[in-house]
Amino acid sequence: MENNNKKFGNILFPLILIAAGIIFLLQNLGLLAGDIWEFYRLWPILVILLGFNDLFRNRGIVGPTLSIGFGSIFLLSNLDILNWGAWMTILRLWPILVIALGLEIFIGRKNIWLSIIGVGFTLTLLVAGLWYSGGVLGVDSTITAPAGVQVTSEEIEQDLDDAKSAYVNIESSVGELIIDSLSDDDTFIEGKIYSIEQEVITESYKLSNDKITYYLGSDWNSGKNINFSNFNNQERLSWELKLTEEIPLILDLSLGVGESDLDLSDIQISEFNLGMGVGQTTLSLPNGQYQAQIDGGVGQTIVHLPNEGEIELNVDGGVGEIRIYIPEDMPAKIYVDRGIAGLDVPIRYNEDEDVYTSPNFSERDDHIVIYISQGIGNIAIREE
Repeated sequence: MENNNKKFGNILFPLILIAAGIIFLLQNLGLLAGDIWEFYRLWPILVILLGFNDLFRNRGIVGPTLSIGFGSIFLLSNLDILNWGAWMTILRLWPILVIALGLEIFIGRKNIWLSIIGVGFTLTLLVAGLWYSGGVLGVDSTITAPAGVQVTSEEIEQDLDDAKSAYVNIESSVGELIIDSLSDDDTFIEGKIYSIEQEVITESYKLSNDKITYYLGSDWNSGKNINFSNFNNQERLSWELKLTEEIPLILDLSLGVGESDLDLSDIQISEFNLGMGVGQTTLSLPNGQYQAQIDGGVGQTIVHLPNEGEIELNVDGGVGEIRIYIPEDMPAKIYVDRGIAGLDVPIRYNEDEDVYTSPNFSERDDHIVIYISQGIGNIAIREE
């Protein structure tokens, strides 16, 4: 029986490579029917099979649990069965790996059936944790305060004065971040932050030579233990802010844990930097001539681009899905560098060694140039 398991493990990986090679060959020859994106979104199956290969060859528990577990989560997220907010739950389920390590030391690598039982047990814990924490489709993934924890609110408001430009640095923490535009001629920023009493909101405002330097963030009271695992409290944690439309901004955002809805479509941007956190982020960028940088993160990132301007967008993705919407008549050129990531680009774009160019790129002065890198997940370029 032991020799049969080893033989199966030895042939599984080559069979995976052969099957993947045949599929890619048929696709390149134009013989694979159906939507290419529907094929690429199934790439996590490869990771799952590698996990089974590791299980049968090495009889481990930790490695197969990681491969099968993460592969399954990516697959279910791609198929819209799991909410991308499930990644916030996964970070809290790290003790499952400790359990898997203990099982591997105790029963692993001795008997294939015991290893299968160990992997099955840890994956069952993962599924139960996701279900209990609301990571499934249709469940509101908004972060709320733990039961018994006091939620406080703080008003945010600063005058525009006679400023002609501004540098804005906002570092959100835990909860939903909402940013919209503000048409009031006299107000620079306004909004409200709902947080727990252990979080101390830090704000600084300085006007010098007609330029505002503004910072908004938070510090935590390290003397108190905060447990965000209880989602039953109905008091939502959120940062709800509005920024002026009157002056150009250098905008530097750092996201924490939670969903983010950043509608900057009516804000003047001279430079934009976004550091991703964990969760789902929806971003709408404005017209204009500027550079935008998006870095890292875990979860889903959705970017809506404008139909006018000269914009250079650099996206250095982390783990999850990056979905970019480009207006159909907006010229665009996309440079792609990807690891284990699916790719979906409009079929009318011309391809040349991982560079994708819209047919009208040389016809207008307005254009968008995108440099996108993704390690693990999916890249989807769509027209709207």
